[in-house]
Amino acid sequence: MTVIEPHEVVSCLDQDKAAADGQAIVQLMFIDADLMPVGTGRPRFHEVTYPDRSLFNGITALHSGLAHGEDELDLESSLTHLLTVLLARHADAPGAVSPTLRPRALRQVREMLHSQLSSNIKLDDLAAVAGCSKRHLIRSFRQAYGVPPHHYRTLLRLARAKSLLAAGRSVAETAAELGYCDQSQLNRHFRREFGMSAGGYARTVR
Repeated sequence: MTVIEPHEVVSCLDQDKAAADGQAIVQLMFIDADLMPVGTGRPRFHEVTYPDRSLFNGITALHSGLAHGEDELDLESSLTHLLTVLLARHADAPGAVSPTLRPRALRQVREMLHSQLSSNIKLDDLAAVAGCSKRHLIRSFRQAYGVPPHHYRTLLRLARAKSLLAAGRSVAETAAELGYCDQSQLNRHFRREFGMSAGGYARTVR
């Protein structure tokens, strides 16, 4: 994994040259400054490359999710988590940690998640409601409710999906009503949380 800091100009690395001979694909990710920690200065990285397999795998999964059109809130939240891990493991991150959000701001975010269950809400939208950075929102929401906003919304959707499936709605109808791009996306979330597909759950309750 290669990390390039802002305004740095880096020529093609030796390992990239070697990979290029095999026509390797290099995927780039430009990080929004709003995702960086609040403090008196920006984090500093002392190396260019880091042999961190778990972080590499997480970034690979994120690229895959982007390519397959996964939910934006999930993708943005995954990116924020990966950036937090990157900073914690490999950077000097100056500055004090911001205090958690006030309960009223968090309630407004939660109400938005409940009221717009089928909408393609973005992390930017939630942060605007809370009046803070995206990174600060995720940390504060997790502390208050035990899970980050994207997971909270997923749990809300799946609870509603269970009700719809038990009432006789098809998997495709349920996925469309809850804002999933297709039933396979609903099934992926269902399996991740419950260990079975949405269709399998429907057969057990009908």
